[in-house]
Amino acid sequence: MGRLVTLVVVAAAVAAAALVSSASPISAQSALAADAAPAPWRHPVDAPIVDYFRAPAGPYSAGNRGLEYDTRTGQAVVAVADGVVTFAGTVGGQRFVVVAHTPTLRSTYAYLDGIDVSAGDAVVGGQRVATAARRFHLTARVRDVYVDPLRYLTSSWAVRLVAVRSGRLLVG
Repeated sequence: MGRLVTLVVVAAAVAAAALVSSASPISAQSALAADAAPAPWRHPVDAPIVDYFRAPAGPYSAGNRGLEYDTRTGQAVVAVADGVVTFAGTVGGQRFVVVAHTPTLRSTYAYLDGIDVSAGDAVVGGQRVATAARRFHLTARVRDVYVDPLRYLTSSWAVRLVAVRSGRLLVG
């Protein structure tokens, strides 16, 4: 229970810091078009997802507000898409990076070993923003509501559907 309360408090502090940071003028933020639809995101690390998004029942309820990846300490973490860093720092002993991709869509990178960017930096998708700790956590927020990051992530594999009729494969 104590760890859950700590995680909720840290998440709230990061959200508040990102809001305060994004309220100040950032020259690169003009690059974020108000009506722009987000580009497809890339996975921020090359590692398997070990815990998926589980929407909490309420703002302080249990759940997983993002995706947890099984990473190696020091592994590169890249921006999921173009954006502007609104927060890069430590809250409650944990390192975080927050990137605004549109005025309402943000990604947060957590459980970091190191941070390679600063608030106000413009980043491009695939650019290194941090290094991961043993586990890495990615969240997505629309305004202040956590949403499933898989909604924006593209897969690295493709599925090819093949027509089958009466047990016979149709090619061509």
